[in-house]
Amino acid sequence: MTVGTVAASTQVREASLPIAIVKLASRALVEVSDALVALLGSDRNDLLGSDATRYLVGEPSAALPLLSTGKILGYEARATIRDGHEGSLEVHLWVHAFDGRRPPELALIVIDDDSEGRVPGLPPVADDGVVVLGTVDAEWRVERVTADVTTLLGYEPAEVVGTAFLAALHPGDVAEMLSGLAHAVRTGRSVVVRLRLRGRDGDWRWCRACVASMGDSGGLAFVLCPAVVHGELSDDPIQLKEHLRRIASEIQAMRLLPQTRELPSARELPAMHRLTARELQIVGALSKGRRSSDIAKELCLAPSTVRNHLASVYRKLGVRSQIEMLAVLRGEAAPPPTVPRQFDQQRSTPAH
Repeated sequence: MTVGTVAASTQVREASLPIAIVKLASRALVEVSDALVALLGSDRNDLLGSDATRYLVGEPSAALPLLSTGKILGYEARATIRDGHEGSLEVHLWVHAFDGRRPPELALIVIDDDSEGRVPGLPPVADDGVVVLGTVDAEWRVERVTADVTTLLGYEPAEVVGTAFLAALHPGDVAEMLSGLAHAVRTGRSVVVRLRLRGRDGDWRWCRACVASMGDSGGLAFVLCPAVVHGELSDDPIQLKEHLRRIASEIQAMRLLPQTRELPSARELPAMHRLTARELQIVGALSKGRRSSDIAKELCLAPSTVRNHLASVYRKLGVRSQIEMLAVLRGEAAPPPTVPRQFDQQRSTPAH
């Protein structure tokens, strides 16, 4: 089995990150990047067709059978791999379904350095995509959700906060969602599932949900985005690049969620539900002492775009500076009077 066209296969080989395409039924490597060949210290011809799990020290993740049977779309894991010099390396893996079949036939494995921000080597994440960030408390009720939920599902954030996390989920997708959640809670690592969520208009919308455990709190963090539903992965290398971009978006969002989880919830600071996912990511990073220039670099944004997002945050929170904003977020200053949402929307201009 090959990976689409020669152009698509070449794109995999030339990726700057160590990546591999695996046939799930046999776990055979069908394509690898030059970076992975160098990391493993092996010959490409020896790698292609071999069992990917032979390079692991120990057993593969328990999430692999869930991916192979189509119960989840992807997962992250820490692993130890053997190199070509009789040594071993501790690595961070992102494993995702790589075709539109269900269950999938191919999986993409990405090895990264587990650092914050974007993943070098994957396409930069567009700033205008629909991404919803949120958290769920120990009773599985939504405690925060970003304003993007209005674009995705039609609900105002205030309508979603306090509701049961599974309430909008299609009954046919509950079992798979619970399988993914169980693995996330057990391992403390994120999983990706495909599911249908009911919009305000009553229609079901296919979404990708990346969920992760929040540890001892018993809660969950989640990232939602529209799912692309198709029967086959296009041979067009442009479509392959878009597939990698979606993965990069989920990786970036999940890496930044730990920062946003410590921000006030909508109950503690009602204006928080007006923030978009991108604004929440930037505010979370600033609250941890990160500089705007560093945030722009990590998110592949122009510094002016970060400033535009911050100006929007100031309007929504009713503050005039970063110092005032941080004081309000830390509870060191009383939040200003709430600005009516309609007035806030009239004043705000999209920042791209």
